[in-house]
Amino acid sequence: MENQNYLKKAASGTLFVFLFSVFGAIASYLLRFVLTSNLTPADYGLFYACLSVIGLFALFNDFGLSGSLTYHISEFKANNKLKELKSSIYFVFFVHIIFALIVTALIFTFSKFLAINYLHLSGDISKGIVVLKLLAITYFIQIGFSTFYGILQGFQKMKTYAFAEFCRLLSWFGFTYLFILLNFSYLSPAIGFLFSYIFVFILFSPSVLKLIPKVKLSFNKELSKKLILYGLPLMLSSAAGLVIGRTDTILITFFLNLEQVGIYQTAQPTARLLWFFSGAFATVLFPLIVELKTKKIKGLENGISLIYRYIWITIIPLSLMAFSFSKELLNLFFGSFYAQGSDVLKILAIGALFFSIVQINGVIFNGLGKPKKYTKIIYIGATMNLIGNLILIPIIGITGAAMSTLLTYILMFLFSFVELRKLIKIKIPFREWILTLFSGIISLLSIYLLKNLVITSNLILKVILCFSMSIGLFIGLLIFLKVIDTKEILNLAKQVIKK
Repeated sequence: MENQNYLKKAASGTLFVFLFSVFGAIASYLLRFVLTSNLTPADYGLFYACLSVIGLFALFNDFGLSGSLTYHISEFKANNKLKELKSSIYFVFFVHIIFALIVTALIFTFSKFLAINYLHLSGDISKGIVVLKLLAITYFIQIGFSTFYGILQGFQKMKTYAFAEFCRLLSWFGFTYLFILLNFSYLSPAIGFLFSYIFVFILFSPSVLKLIPKVKLSFNKELSKKLILYGLPLMLSSAAGLVIGRTDTILITFFLNLEQVGIYQTAQPTARLLWFFSGAFATVLFPLIVELKTKKIKGLENGISLIYRYIWITIIPLSLMAFSFSKELLNLFFGSFYAQGSDVLKILAIGALFFSIVQINGVIFNGLGKPKKYTKIIYIGATMNLIGNLILIPIIGITGAAMSTLLTYILMFLFSFVELRKLIKIKIPFREWILTLFSGIISLLSIYLLKNLVITSNLILKVILCFSMSIGLFIGLLIFLKVIDTKEILNLAKQVIKK
């Protein structure tokens, strides 16, 4: 009965997080659409080149304490240790503020150097300097969100968490569009980014503060040590994760130019839309795993195997659409110039399949209290990605960056299972995955056939018709091959509706 309650919590929480992740993705996509329509490719690339390098400066401003806070709030809450819970929150917030100040100061100090030597702005370097400084201020404000999000996840307030992030993305779009109308040009996304954090911070502070227990603080060295020791491996894995996520953009900026950054920064986020379902599962799964482990409730392995199976069933159809209509989608949303990134989108759409499982496995490692295991995997991936980018980007440009990312995800996929099977006895659904991939390949071939058979000048209608018919074939094959259990799906749907 208790297992069923956790299944209901995971299913309904995941659905809500997923829906608002989708809404947030739409807002992000609208933002990029507005930027590519109103800025030059070089100015569009400038913003994301600056954002990427500041992300690397901010590697150590968190010390992994946000993830540590989420873990320990779940643990202390389950054991009713309210003093330790409150003290953990205040300690993490204090550390966040100190290191945010250091990072901001570093960015201000080196902004001119970066504008000249990284952005290659030989003429008006003030553009780069101003954008870097605006983003530095935003990172200082953003650090409060790391604490807030850790609190919301730890208390399993996933709906508030998802809604807050959606509001931030929507307000970023709104403020950016406003400043574009006010002729702030290339500064618009940076100013909008700053204002979005201020707006959401003011809006959600009361809700988060209510969650903090009204008990006396109880600071002690043991608690601080416990938070830091758990957080350090998370910081290292987060740092390596940022290397994987940002080195491609940084090295494209360094080896190529800002226009190529702009092209890459339309294809990459389009592919990352495919991560949202696994990301939603991962967000909800972490505190649940901690609580299941703390209370020693059985059934974790079966739940994980179920997630493995349905993640790919969900993502493969979307990957097929991105792969088949890569050029058309980029041309439709961003224009013909950015359609040059179609090969990048195809490669990263395949990579999304492997990364979706890596996301889930990473959460399992952290939830089981074994963040060092995941850190090792992330560092293997970061090393592979850096070497791949250094070799491939100078040779084949942005396609090389995408290829390096794909190979990194495959390597992390394999290593994560090797390490995870040492901790828990999970059933990896190899048969279901192979049959799902087979069904996906057949559906992919049908899309290419349908693209020639469906005669219409309306691109959106053509995409919808081809995608709908291929999805019908995909689902039919899954049912025929007994990959999908209709009774299982209906039962899960009932659990969500009851919730």
